Amino acid sequence: MERRSQENNSRLVFALDLVRKELNKSDFVEKCLNILEKTELYIAGVKIGYPLVLDTDLEIISKISEVNNVPIIADFKIADVPHISKQIAKLAFKAGADAVISHGFTGDDSLGAIIEACEEENKGVLVVSNMSHPGGEMFIQPMSEKILNLAKEAKATGIIGPATRPEQVEKLRKKAGEELLILTPGIGAQGGRPGDAIKNGADYEIVGRAIYQSESPGKSAENIRDTINETLKEED
Repeated sequence: MERRSQENNSRLVFALDLVRKELNKSDFVEKCLNILEKTELYIAGVKIGYPLVLDTDLEIISKISEVNNVPIIADFKIADVPHISKQIAKLAFKAGADAVISHGFTGDDSLGAIIEACEEENKGVLVVSNMSHPGGEMFIQPMSEKILNLAKEAKATGIIGPATRPEQVEKLRKKAGEELLILTPGIGAQGGRPGDAIKNGADYEIVGRAIYQSESPGKSAENIRDTINETLKEED
């Protein structure tokens, strides 16, 4: 993803979280691929969540990996016993995902099993250390530092932090050092501003609805990418 980020001058990850309404599955998959094709020049990667996979099967990940040269993050927020967690990760990788997102509160044995799957397939895992919605402040945020430490000890690829609370991202970066990537959802519809999370230590910002609900997804992705870059220039 770092290589693609440099090629596209982009630190934007697109959350392809479309919901199917009237289309049949085949047409819906084509719609998703079409939107991704329009945005791929402006993004560093694409994040695929459970709703889209449950609606289209793992086929959506396979299709994307076949026709687009975009790093794929399977956002399954894996949170199960070790052998099930490992199976979920392996299925995502088999379908074509380059990384998975996992919760950390299930403990070191479950995360360790996912790490094993990553090492076997040469893939990545991002651990949720904080969440972008208000409810994330109730239980996960107070444990955020412990989850981050667990991710570091397990040698995870990175962590997920909240773009809606840049001050928390800053704290995560100080604790993470340079060992972990930090990806931050919450830009746009949830209130986060493009560039703020990266200014405070994130590596990438994740945007979904502000792109795929737009009448021109490609132009919206380009504008958000450019806004992030302009915000970072102002900081310099």
